[in-house]
Amino acid sequence: MSDQKQEQLSPVTSDCAKAPINPRWALKLSVITIVIFIVGAWGFWDASSVYPKRGERYAQWAKWQYLEQSKRANSEDFGIFIRDTSVANPSEEYTRLNEPETQTRNLTDAQDSSSNRNLRASMLVARMNWLDALKVIGHLDPEYTVIETPERELETLKLEWQSAKLPKPLSNFDLIVQWMIMAVCWTVALLMFVHILKVKTKKYAWVSDTMALTLPNGGTITPDDLEEVDKRKWDKFIVFLKIKSSHDSLGGKEISVDTYQHLYVEEWILAMEEKAFPSQEDENEAETAPAQSNDSSEPSDSSATED
Repeated sequence: MSDQKQEQLSPVTSDCAKAPINPRWALKLSVITIVIFIVGAWGFWDASSVYPKRGERYAQWAKWQYLEQSKRANSEDFGIFIRDTSVANPSEEYTRLNEPETQTRNLTDAQDSSSNRNLRASMLVARMNWLDALKVIGHLDPEYTVIETPERELETLKLEWQSAKLPKPLSNFDLIVQWMIMAVCWTVALLMFVHILKVKTKKYAWVSDTMALTLPNGGTITPDDLEEVDKRKWDKFIVFLKIKSSHDSLGGKEISVDTYQHLYVEEWILAMEEKAFPSQEDENEAETAPAQSNDSSEPSDSSATED
C-alpha cells in the first residue's frame, strides 16, 4: 500500500472521521459480563433447585430417624408410636420444641439413660431436627408432617435409607448465600451491560483540517483550547484534558477521556497535544534551523582571504 493510501486511511488525517467502539474493549467487557451472569445463574440454580433437593433428602432422612425414635419410645409409653407420631400443627409444635427450656430438658433427658423419659425425650429431639429440616426448605405445614400410617412409612423409609449415604444438612445460611450470589452477580452484570450500551452511544468526531475534536457532550475543542493534557492515568488509558477558560462552553473544565473504549481517540488527542505543546526538541530544532541556514549562506573567512 502506498504512503498516499495509508495517509487517506489514517484516523488523524481523515477529513471527517468518527470513532467506532473498540471491538477489543467491547469483547473483553462482554465476556466478563457473561461470566458474571453465568455465576449468578449458577447461584440461582443452587438456591432454587440443587440446595432445596438436598434439603428435602435430609428432611426425609430426619423423618426416618424420628420414626425410629418414636417406635423405640413406644416401649416407654405404650401406644405413643401410633398415637403421637403425626404432627397436625407443625408450626406450633416447632415453636414449642424450640423454646430454650424445652430444648434443654429434652437434650438432658435424651443423654441420660437413667431418666424415666429418656426414649420420649430422644423422640422429641429427633422430631425437632425433622421439623427444623422442613422449615429450612419451606415445608413446615401439615401436608408434610401428618403421618397416617407410621408403621408403613417407617418401613418405606428404612428400605430407602439403610443403604443410602447420609445427606449433608441444609441451613438457612446456605440458601441465603446462594440467593446473594445470584443478586450480586446479576446486578453487576446488568450494570456492566448498561455501561457497554452507554459507551456505545458516546460519539467522538474529528476534522483533520482544523484538528477539531467533537466530544460526546457535544462540545468541540481544538489544540488552541488545550491548557494541559494530563496523563497521570495514561497507564489506564485515561487522559484528562484541561480546557482554557476562553472556551465558550467548556472553559475551565477538566474532561476525562477513556482512550481504550473507542478507536482513534488516542491518536487524535496525541496529535492535538503535539500541535498545542511542541516538544522541547522540536523547539530547539526550530531555533537552530535559521541559524544554520544563515551560516551556510555566508562565505567562510578562508574563502574571503583567497579571493
